[in-house]
Amino acid sequence: MKLSMSMAIFGLIGTLAGCAGTPAPSYYTLDQGMPHFQAQGQAPSIAVTQISLPELIDRPQLVLRTADNQVRVSEYQRWAEPLRRQIPRVMADDLGRLLGSSRVVSVPVDGQGFDADFRLLLDVQHLEANSGNGAEVDVLWRLEPRTGKVVVGRSQVREPAGGGDTAALVAAQRRALATVAMEIAERLRSLPGGKP
Repeated sequence: MKLSMSMAIFGLIGTLAGCAGTPAPSYYTLDQGMPHFQAQGQAPSIAVTQISLPELIDRPQLVLRTADNQVRVSEYQRWAEPLRRQIPRVMADDLGRLLGSSRVVSVPVDGQGFDADFRLLLDVQHLEANSGNGAEVDVLWRLEPRTGKVVVGRSQVREPAGGGDTAALVAAQRRALATVAMEIAERLRSLPGGKP
């Protein structure tokens, strides 16, 4: 009886020690909280309606490039929500701030009935983080006005990380996406109905 009791205690201690050695996951987001901007009079309405992502990054774990043909999928560093939801919302927040409009929203693909002056579709070719090189973002985008010609553009941005840790790399990705939004906003301002 004593032997089986001792084995049970040692087994319990081993299990607890194994649990204590497993790190808790860290969660990251591209959001910076609620957008703060002053809405202007007749700012255009924009619906960010669709996004496509490479399968490589369309996962809960953060993916870090370690070499030309190698990546590391980090089991303990995760996105707080799927990137295909985060990126359109972040883009809508940035465009709203840049254009001074509270009429810029992210809507699901099945929200095609949402009435807007412009629809923005995003095709993310790359959203990479590399501890040696920072972040690289490559986005094809398509602006569809209510009336008039469709505008297609491409934004390729490289952003240094200022540190090799994961938080610095995620912040670099966020800054790179903000630059993409700035390029889209500049192009939109040149279109009929794109200025307040």
